[in-house]
Amino acid sequence: MNNFDEKGISYFSNRHIGHFISDLKALKKTGFNSVMHTFSEEDMLYSAGNIRDMVAAGKEHGFKSWIDPRGVGRVFGGGSLSAFLLENTAAWQVLSDGKKYPAACVNNPLFRKFMTGWIDTAVSTGVDAIMWDNPGFALKLKGSKKIWGCRCAYCREGYEIQNLKSMPLFKMDESVAAFRDLSIKRFIAQMSAYAKQISSGKIKISAMFSSSQDTPFKSAVFESIANLKDVDTLGTAPYWFNSPEKTDVYEFCLKAASSITEICELSGKKPHFWLQGFGYKKGKEGQAMQAANAAKDAGIKNLWVWGLNGGQIMSSISSDNPSNTWKAIIRAINS
Repeated sequence: MNNFDEKGISYFSNRHIGHFISDLKALKKTGFNSVMHTFSEEDMLYSAGNIRDMVAAGKEHGFKSWIDPRGVGRVFGGGSLSAFLLENTAAWQVLSDGKKYPAACVNNPLFRKFMTGWIDTAVSTGVDAIMWDNPGFALKLKGSKKIWGCRCAYCREGYEIQNLKSMPLFKMDESVAAFRDLSIKRFIAQMSAYAKQISSGKIKISAMFSSSQDTPFKSAVFESIANLKDVDTLGTAPYWFNSPEKTDVYEFCLKAASSITEICELSGKKPHFWLQGFGYKKGKEGQAMQAANAAKDAGIKNLWVWGLNGGQIMSSISSDNPSNTWKAIIRAINS
């Protein structure tokens, strides 16, 4: 029985059209119908034409194509380096301990201008949707102490306008958490509206956030983003690979899936769920079925997997047995 309407896969580290078409054919046989093309700063500079060809090939084979700003400015999720940060140190975040941190601040005009250029190029590839992949502010752990961003001049000024007082220096209180949330919301609103404008409303917009329960230190909350008119879908990615060994994967994923489903029902958005497709320990491949069942039981119809072949393409996140992991994932999404 096919419980999911959309079954997507993230695709990265290969820009060879022949290999991609081969992968597409294999993916179609195993039930996938959508591809998420990661679009890093390197891709933007050197491989936009390759992505354009891959999107066209996907359409020929019946696939929808999404795109995401992988690691851009280190604001978004993903293992990619940032040339923007090397060339624009003035756009770095300032942490609560006063030190500069190599991640762009969403309130900095330099980064916002850069992102409109990213959107121009991304839309030109012909994709169907853009997904904002877990955008946020920096958070570092130093023992039990949490060091957060951002306290740059733009953030301090914005906070003071909003709260009529100076931003706290060390402790993150509720007012700082609210300002961080509002900053991400405004950033996504501006970027989404721009993407809709230059695509004449044709492109869909999605936003995906992790399922961290550490609410005060989240950069943004789902409820805020759900209220944005230009955001069409919301996604959650309850990856458990860094969780304690005894984590109940089904319950962990069901909690996240049920939460995003409820939020989407209230806001009129469509929910989607990211299934962990990497970092499986040997003998734990059956966890893929538990996660997929959780998404299904929460009523989610759009399931995505990160990423191809059990994470084999990137050794830092590869499963212990990528082949067995991939087989387990295929069974899970088609169960």
